[in-house]
Amino acid sequence: MAQDVAEQNDSSPAGPDQAGAAPILSVEFDSGCDVDAVLEQVAEALRARGRRVAGLVQRRGRASGDCNCRDLDLLDLDTGRYHRISEDRGALAEGCHLDWQAIAQLAGELEQGLDGDTDVLIINRFGRSESEGRGFRTAIERAIEMGIPVVVAVRRKYLDPWRAFHGGLARPVRPVAAEILGLLPDN
Repeated sequence: MAQDVAEQNDSSPAGPDQAGAAPILSVEFDSGCDVDAVLEQVAEALRARGRRVAGLVQRRGRASGDCNCRDLDLLDLDTGRYHRISEDRGALAEGCHLDWQAIAQLAGELEQGLDGDTDVLIINRFGRSESEGRGFRTAIERAIEMGIPVVVAVRRKYLDPWRAFHGGLARPVRPVAAEILGLLPDN
């Protein structure tokens, strides 16, 4: 991905701290951290500054059994709409309840909605799906190609695939709204 972006945009940086490139911020977190609340704070602060924010954050219901995704929605930061991304497969169902088709549809809609008016893209996770080449991966790539700053939450267990994906272009940041906001451009 990093090489493709650099080839399509000659002004792309070779690393995360070079001038002229839209930042890619990697909000690294562990289980137990309410990273989605932090991402929502960032989005609210950006909107208060008149910025257009695209992206999604998670809203969880109950967690039970072998899966913490039985009641899971994504909040669209641009429209305020909620999208269910978990399947009700019945009380006795085991395994993951994520609705992979719903995630793919949302990812496509998000990618298509990115345009020159988008100031920042916030993605709730670079996780299993993105590690496998699906999910919101292409929306992240498109934003980078368009020069849109990207904020992505990454659970530590997915750091290796995330690093392979961004090829050294992302800058790690703690899940602290003020720190994230301080690394995003003011314009």
